[in-house]
Amino acid sequence: MKTRYIVPFFFLSCISTQAQVLIDRHLATSASVTLEFGTQTRGILLEPATLPASPSAGTIIFDDSTASLRYYNGSSWSTAATGGTINTVVDYTTTSQVIINSTFSSATGLFIIEATNRALVLPKLSNGLLAIKSPTPGLLYYDTLLKAMMVYNGNLWVAY
Repeated sequence: MKTRYIVPFFFLSCISTQAQVLIDRHLATSASVTLEFGTQTRGILLEPATLPASPSAGTIIFDDSTASLRYYNGSSWSTAATGGTINTVVDYTTTSQVIINSTFSSATGLFIIEATNRALVLPKLSNGLLAIKSPTPGLLYYDTLLKAMMVYNGNLWVAY
């Protein structure tokens, strides 16, 4: 008799569960995290790319024509920060996608986080611009000392 109630409860609780992906971590710092990285001296690399023709709102890209991190808000791209190394793209095509928190997404992109109440937490470093010895254009992390997202543009680190 008890099994009749326990089994449906178990399946219903699994349906509402949302995944947390942790890299170099064992515990998330918050329940609002979808993807979180450990504290090793590493960043996330956004390969320089050409701005897509039909981006989805929320798209973040390292724009090869401006050497700047760009964000698409649904109607326009954010302003570029100039001064980086441009035209480094070696174009290739792929049909693969990584989607976290869903089996399908209507968004266009290679790496998609589908969540309405969770977010990506960047790798956190204290003064990473000194710790990362050979950065690559498009590398980003959150600097806990500067309290800013840092992006390497090929020549210098830019704070956002």
